[in-house]
Amino acid sequence: MDILKSIARNAAAEGNRVAFTSRAGSLTYAQLWEKSGRLAGRIDAQMGDNRDPVIVYGHKDPMMLICFLACVRSGRAYCPMDTNMPEDRLTSVAREIGNPLILIAHPEGCGLLGTKTSAAASSQAESSAQANNNAQAELSEQVEFPETEHKVISYDELLRITETSGEAGQSAPETALRGCSGEDVFYIIFTSGSTGKPKGVQITADNLNGYLEWAVDLAGGIQRSRVFLNQAPYSFDLSVMDLYLSLATCGKIVSIDRELQNDIPKMIDFLSLQHIEYWVSTPSFAELCMGEPSFSADRIPSIRAFLFCGEVLTNETARRLMERFPDAKVINTYGPTETTVCVTQVRITDAMVASDSPLPVGRPGPMTRIETDPETNEIIITGNTVSPGYYKDPGRTAKVFSECETNVGGSCGLTGASADGSDSSCGSCRSYRTGDKGYLDETGMLYCEGRLDHQIKLHGYRMELEDIEANLEKLPGVSRAVVAPSRSGGRIDFLTAFIIRDGDGITDDYAGRKTVRSGLRELVPAYMVPKKIRFVEKFPMTGNGKLDRKQLEAMS
Repeated sequence: MDILKSIARNAAAEGNRVAFTSRAGSLTYAQLWEKSGRLAGRIDAQMGDNRDPVIVYGHKDPMMLICFLACVRSGRAYCPMDTNMPEDRLTSVAREIGNPLILIAHPEGCGLLGTKTSAAASSQAESSAQANNNAQAELSEQVEFPETEHKVISYDELLRITETSGEAGQSAPETALRGCSGEDVFYIIFTSGSTGKPKGVQITADNLNGYLEWAVDLAGGIQRSRVFLNQAPYSFDLSVMDLYLSLATCGKIVSIDRELQNDIPKMIDFLSLQHIEYWVSTPSFAELCMGEPSFSADRIPSIRAFLFCGEVLTNETARRLMERFPDAKVINTYGPTETTVCVTQVRITDAMVASDSPLPVGRPGPMTRIETDPETNEIIITGNTVSPGYYKDPGRTAKVFSECETNVGGSCGLTGASADGSDSSCGSCRSYRTGDKGYLDETGMLYCEGRLDHQIKLHGYRMELEDIEANLEKLPGVSRAVVAPSRSGGRIDFLTAFIIRDGDGITDDYAGRKTVRSGLRELVPAYMVPKKIRFVEKFPMTGNGKLDRKQLEAMS
């Protein structure tokens, strides 16, 4: 499969079909292709030989999709950053990416980038060019771009470029653009890092195309022109499942924003009118929805399948879903960001739900091999969807990625059929050590048993406890910090931060705990802020003199 060619064919054959809709607006396939082409031409003309990735900042506006496709059609990877990212994290990623070009695909702009809008600001605004100059001046104080001039394109400017066919918005001839292909990086998603510095996972065009070759067979096969739910923000790789599966099959993406997700009854009313057929979310979000009695097949009878990824799907959650949506399939999948969304699938049955054992996470496709380390039970994934590594981070890349050890003569033996019916092989593929524990049963079914290290998934978001700890220890008045998860039923419910104070700068009371939470929210995304804060005099130790994380976990 070639995702760009697939979208182009859809635009040519069914251009009037709606490709994307949210409360912010809609796009047809023809509009998506035409507008992204105009912006791709502008990006290519502006950046010249600079092929660095481009940050796209926004939430659930249709402009996000236009920017994504424009970047890759111009031959540059995109790096999605959601509006819920704190300024420090956005600054860190911008510094790491290093590309002076940043696209603001959000109508309200971005405060850090000097493009935040308001009624008062709008009435006093000068020209668009002056606003961009101000944005660039403010950004330069936050992020140093060596020997280059940063260029922030505001939302209003993006509208002007994509909606006009004159000089400002004229797309380059298709033959003049060299879109991302093969081993070109298609997108970069930053995940939590143990040092407090996020890791940029690079996914190539081959990785994404290889994933889609397999993923179109999810839930028994994705037919054309179906309707997909987009719940996850685009900075979370679960969104790749609904976004590109839909675009590859000429489907319709129904995207729900954060505000709507926080009002479940209103969201159910909205979705009941959209005829959702493939529900893509974390299990936690489905659990949240089940707190509303009307979340059932009676209100949303169109759902064919639930596609879950990102965290543990418990037996109880699956059982309740199967009761409420008896005709829908419940599909469990597994895979880290580094292997392109997911690499296994299994349809959950009544027998699996009734078992005392945790639910399986599935079997891989023909282009993926899963093994476990005989000493540690670490899950190792080999195949054509494994990332080439972390952006500008060869050290951390070398620790977990490797060329396929059984790669002999250009092939490791993994073969499969392409969507067009032809044979495909991985050629040269890579392996990734996931850090997850697990085992394969006698039928090749994979079961995941948690993490080897201190990386966790909470409500679908992957994070490393050391990342939170490192940022806590940046706060004034914090001497040491350890974060422990509270578990029940094989999953993580919340986090507790145990803190040793430095002097009297932080009080041991509610005000002190509020100070810690407020300070941490300035450094990490909200989902990484622990639910509980506990001040302690010292941390428990093991008999070997090491920090006893298990005891702290029992105390959380």
